[in-house]
Amino acid sequence: MLHSHLRQSRFELFIYYAVAFLLLWEWLRPLQDFTETSHTSYFIIFIGLTCLFTFFRLKWYVTFPICAGLILLALYLIFYQSAPGYPAALFADIKDNITLMSMGMWSDMYPSFRTLLFYILLWLLVYLLHYWVVYQQRIFFFLLMTIVYVTILDTFTPYDATFAIVRIMVFGFCLLGLLYFDRLRSAEGVRVSQKARLKWFLPMLVLVLLSASLGASLPKSDPKWPDPVPFFKAVTNQDGTAGQNKVGYSADDSALGGPFSEDRTPVFKWSGKEPTYFRVETKSIYTGKGWEDASNDTKPTRLKGAEVTNRWFTNRVKTEVHETRVDIESDYRFNHAVYPIGMISLTPMENIPLQIMGKTEKIVPSMQNPPKNLGNYQVSFLSPTFILEDLQRIKVPTKKQVNQQVGREYLQLPSSLPERVKTLANSLTETKDNMYDKAKAIEDYLGSAKFSYETQNVAVPGRNEDYVDQFLFDTMIGYCDNFSTSMIVMLRSIGIPARWVKGYTSGQLYETQMDGNNVYEVTNNNAHSWVEVYFPNRGWVTFEPTKGFTNPETFTNEAVSSDQPDDQKEEKDQSSSDASEDQPQDQPQQQETEQPAQPKERAAQAKPNMVHVGWVIGYAAGAIVLLGFISWMLYRFRTRWLPFFIVRKVKRLPEDEAFFYAYAALLKQLGRRGIEKKPGMTLREFASLIDEKNGDHHMSELTQLYERALYRREDASALWQQSAKLWENLINRR
Repeated sequence: MLHSHLRQSRFELFIYYAVAFLLLWEWLRPLQDFTETSHTSYFIIFIGLTCLFTFFRLKWYVTFPICAGLILLALYLIFYQSAPGYPAALFADIKDNITLMSMGMWSDMYPSFRTLLFYILLWLLVYLLHYWVVYQQRIFFFLLMTIVYVTILDTFTPYDATFAIVRIMVFGFCLLGLLYFDRLRSAEGVRVSQKARLKWFLPMLVLVLLSASLGASLPKSDPKWPDPVPFFKAVTNQDGTAGQNKVGYSADDSALGGPFSEDRTPVFKWSGKEPTYFRVETKSIYTGKGWEDASNDTKPTRLKGAEVTNRWFTNRVKTEVHETRVDIESDYRFNHAVYPIGMISLTPMENIPLQIMGKTEKIVPSMQNPPKNLGNYQVSFLSPTFILEDLQRIKVPTKKQVNQQVGREYLQLPSSLPERVKTLANSLTETKDNMYDKAKAIEDYLGSAKFSYETQNVAVPGRNEDYVDQFLFDTMIGYCDNFSTSMIVMLRSIGIPARWVKGYTSGQLYETQMDGNNVYEVTNNNAHSWVEVYFPNRGWVTFEPTKGFTNPETFTNEAVSSDQPDDQKEEKDQSSSDASEDQPQDQPQQQETEQPAQPKERAAQAKPNMVHVGWVIGYAAGAIVLLGFISWMLYRFRTRWLPFFIVRKVKRLPEDEAFFYAYAALLKQLGRRGIEKKPGMTLREFASLIDEKNGDHHMSELTQLYERALYRREDASALWQQSAKLWENLINRR
């Protein structure tokens, strides 16, 4: 039959496009609530204008420049307003992202390029809806997918789809009813007046609205399974990954809080016999919102050769020498070193001079044109073992002692810190009489059932709120930054010097080498922050308040092995501490327990395993979506590429069979274009309809020759030789 939409009124078509646009709008509404996608109004305007262009059936050479211009304008407004040379910058970004795609690094694509792809997808989706509604007159599959999409978001994200479901059902059932009416009319081949259409549509609209109103207003029973999210978290042993920021190292820690999403991008690999953790820097100034560097000591110190002169522990602490090799990924965009606690030497494979940056203890190249990152290097470090009885002898130092030994910044607190934070710290530690037990009491409190480790529903403090106060008393939900910052603030409030450390955990086992060393891979998911407490005459001791992680240090109950009395030991350590008080102190790194039987380690390692599974599932889903899209494109434009194969097949057939197969194939091809032969219509009537549309008599000529071969039994081979060229022109016509 002829295109069904040619017999529809412009008003009907407008209604179809309007309802299809509203359904597509429902896909865009939630994006700003649970993804990094913003500026959804630009997307809505784009699909609205694209629907209008399709409705008015503008030529491609009109719609393509306009739509492409809209996309370029939106990209400029969102991403490139402050970038000079917009076209050149966009072209460079596209080139870089094509390279990333060819390397399989899908997660590293720029937001601007992902937005460009999303616009193209929306553009294609509008034409897909046009095909479903106007040509196929079916919309059920798209309606079903819309309902599934919105209900899943309502279940597993903060998006509230209560009214969205009602809107979708109203729009969807109205469109289903109208399209069903048109299919009946087309099948019967009758013309229907506008009055008859209204008699069909108005009762259906009243019924749909009445049903939706009753369904929305009537009382509903409670769900049998109120919240499936905790169930899935328990089964998969993970916390979920929806957020606005990606986990990983960031130089700016001045505004902490908010959710983050996981990032599997590799950072480095390292090898050694025992798991260890790697540090990047420390920060000591707490502002009430986050952390800043100590402004009174930013002078870098040049490292002499491979030797690192910093001391993290005094001679009183028992240590063992270990070595490891670090291989930084070539795409890692920071040029600082990552190194284990107690580092004594760092030897780059290339001759790169290094310097340590003040009290942050970040190690970076000391050259005018530094490399992108340090590449590969060898590290030697001292692994400490602390004796509990020894640490429990140490009383809380006076403020003067702290200032003399490590610096006043390690007791710094903002004047705006709420008093209830200090009150809580005092109440937790008032029964303890030494530094270690006080610190352990705060660490245990943060590890209690009152607090939950969470990466999604993490609050950001308001203008008049303190980051620690909000976590301790209001939300009690957060990740490593919340736990570590809260412990440091409470320790400082009772006079115990502490600092904030950031770096990476040990990562996941990558392979085992023949020499017995293990190779570990560290990704952005392993970024972490923890606490270091300064114990006089011992050095910096690591504490781990974050739930799901364990203290990296080794603590024993062995007695102090020395013939010297305790008083003499204290004096000796005091003198050695005074001699080195001007030297910056290094910071230990967080470690998970090395014993496989401990439950916290199993919990910490289960999440990376699930991340790996999610990565595999993500790639598989992406491949399925890509294959589905390619299949849809092939099906959508089959009228353009199928004739090539049909012609080749006909040429291989015997000439006495070719005519009959070729004519039937031509009728199918016309049907794919939307022009079908109605039941009861003769071939000549159908040919006349085609010729009237094309403005020639080619179809009628071909049909007359075909009827002579079919009905008169004339020589089919000879007739096909006369008709082959005419048939080929008709089947290739677009």
